[in-house]
Amino acid sequence: MENIGALKIRKKLSKSVLSYISEISLSQIIIFAISFIFSRASIFEVIRPFAVSFYVSVNLTGLSKVLALISLTLGNILYSNIYETLRQAISLLLFEAFSHMIFNLKERQETVFNRTGLITMVTALTGILRGIVQGLRVYDLVVSVLSAAMVFSLTIIFSPTCENFKKAYKNRVYDGRIIFSRAVLLSVFIISLRGIQVLGLDVGSVVAGIAIILIAQQRGGAEGAFAGALIGTVIAIYNIPSSLQIPGMLALAGAASGMPRKSKLMGSFLWLIVVTFFSGISVLTENMVLIYYESLAAGILYIIIPDTAKTYLGNSIAGLKNNTQVKSNNEYGQIQEAADKLFVLGKALSRISRNIEETIIEENERSSRIDWIAELVVEKLCIRCSFSDRCWRTNFVKTYRMVEKTIADLKIDETGQLEIPSWFKAKCTKAYKFFEILEAAYSLYKTENIWRKKLNESRILLARHASIVSGNVITAARRLLDTSGRDYEMEDLLLNTAVNSGIPVTSFRYNQRQGNKSYLEVSFDAKNSINYAEIDELVENSLNNKFVRVGENRRDMMGYSVIRYMKKPRCKSATGISRMSKNNDGISGDNFTFFISNEGAHINAISDGAGTGRRAEKYSRTAIQMLENLMEDGIELAQAVRLLNLYLDIRGESEKLATMDILSIDLTDGNISCYKYDAAPSFIKGKEGVTILGNEREDDSAEPVHYSSGKMEPGDIVVMVSDGVTQAFSQDGEISALQLFIDKIDTVNAQELADAVLNEAVIRSKENHDDITVLATRLW
Repeated sequence: MENIGALKIRKKLSKSVLSYISEISLSQIIIFAISFIFSRASIFEVIRPFAVSFYVSVNLTGLSKVLALISLTLGNILYSNIYETLRQAISLLLFEAFSHMIFNLKERQETVFNRTGLITMVTALTGILRGIVQGLRVYDLVVSVLSAAMVFSLTIIFSPTCENFKKAYKNRVYDGRIIFSRAVLLSVFIISLRGIQVLGLDVGSVVAGIAIILIAQQRGGAEGAFAGALIGTVIAIYNIPSSLQIPGMLALAGAASGMPRKSKLMGSFLWLIVVTFFSGISVLTENMVLIYYESLAAGILYIIIPDTAKTYLGNSIAGLKNNTQVKSNNEYGQIQEAADKLFVLGKALSRISRNIEETIIEENERSSRIDWIAELVVEKLCIRCSFSDRCWRTNFVKTYRMVEKTIADLKIDETGQLEIPSWFKAKCTKAYKFFEILEAAYSLYKTENIWRKKLNESRILLARHASIVSGNVITAARRLLDTSGRDYEMEDLLLNTAVNSGIPVTSFRYNQRQGNKSYLEVSFDAKNSINYAEIDELVENSLNNKFVRVGENRRDMMGYSVIRYMKKPRCKSATGISRMSKNNDGISGDNFTFFISNEGAHINAISDGAGTGRRAEKYSRTAIQMLENLMEDGIELAQAVRLLNLYLDIRGESEKLATMDILSIDLTDGNISCYKYDAAPSFIKGKEGVTILGNEREDDSAEPVHYSSGKMEPGDIVVMVSDGVTQAFSQDGEISALQLFIDKIDTVNAQELADAVLNEAVIRSKENHDDITVLATRLW
């Protein structure tokens, strides 16, 4: 009678085995079969790297790894000799042992390249050991090196396909790397089937023909021709020299079967026509080539295969079928998007340059002209001199430079008089008289130097402006090339669905950004009647996300209307505004705006124009309007701020046309971006008190930091003020009193808070205040 403990152990063991077996998936069973089939393949019956490379590439675990190893070894027993069987078995056992020691015990990173390098070294080592057992020769060393090189190459090539094959969800849209990997894997599979015949036809060649037709039907004639040439070359290698015409025949047949056609069967019929032509020639020349008839069989079998099976096999081998109409529409949409971005940037620069030009004209009208100093020098110093003609006509440039050098290097002697340089005395016969009347000329010269300095400052400013423009253009160009976030497969799906639903859209642009920043742009002809509810429903059903329309419709350069969808923001905003002009004269130099941008952010801005009265109001109003226009055109905020500074800095960085205070609140996460140029600090009123935003200084200098960031939570209120408020609370620029007052205000209403700050500022200034603007925004 058996022991109870032994029975429990046996029962537990059987349950574990059954559990492992139940976890084996269909894809793993296919891997076992491929491992067995690949053991048949070889290169001229000498090198057999295919099964080992495939085993390492799939990287199985647990019982699946054991079963794959058994399947591979069984295939070697049947189709190889005892030495090669033992070599491959020992290679894989050593590979698994070393992998466990290196990647598990020593915790080294297990990558495809590391695994490939390990199996390559083990293959070379076991090949040399096999040569030693059989009697080491140079031939054995060459075969060992070639085997190791083939294992290395094939493992790297197989890895993309094997990783994709193991996944439960298989992406049917492959990149070039996966397509190449699958092409090589398919060629090895065809080689492995060689020698297996049904009704006298080689199964490998028949499978090759079906594969070429599938690729041509899915990817078009060009890729069908390439597949035919590649697979034909593989087959021809094993039939040299009798079948070197095979690649040409298969390439021509593959191109024919992939030609555009209306009938689904036309491609296979064209394949049969081409192959029949070659078969007939072989009969007439009494040189029958068996693969021609095997290709005929492949064409006939392709016609018999059900459409669902063709679709599945075609998608698995070559990816989704090319849709010419959708592809051309989306390619046009991509070109249109690129042109649209350049158009938006061009329009923004045009708007900036127009405002700069108007300002320069006004400045030039008010500026005074200075007569050329050389004319005064001639008139006051040399008009009565007998050498005037020689100096100012014959040697004009030399004389002027001498005078300029003299004035630039003036020195005062002990008596307080101008010191005459000895070299000047030697060249000018009336040097003393020259210096007697030099003071007037010198004052004019200093005036000219001042204007030269201004001119140089303008040139430097122009260079900085050019740098800003150049940086924006480069940024735009980089973004045109960066398609990493674009989901073209989803764009194709949306466009197909829209066309089939009768919605007259021209293109979709779906950009998947990290977090909640994904957006979708839909363009359509403005002359068409669009039902926005239909587009909303299409977007919601296709993306499985609550996308909402944001911002206003805009027009691109082709006149198409563009609407944008983004994920519904987590927060909402409410804004209160309170303002008063200086001495209540009705004209305020302050201007403001607040709106929701196309990026789904809440934008606040306050600008205070330089000077007073209508001129200050014009400067600040122009700055605010430019910001609104730039954002409406689709320019991102950071880029819009750089462009806006082209206008603000037209007089120089130290003499801005207007202050600029811009604040952006991301409604998805509450993050704040703040841009301040000569503007007053802002305040965030939250549960923990009031924090100051935008009052930082650069390290080791008194220069303010133009950009700062922060964070708001639902219920917080951000308060932006013009400098009239800070001056009312403190003449020396101290802001602690204003911070304390905001903290004491007990309200959750943004408008009430803005009114309270303005009223307190008026009271503290005793109604002798500058222009006052208070902008308060609550996040909820």
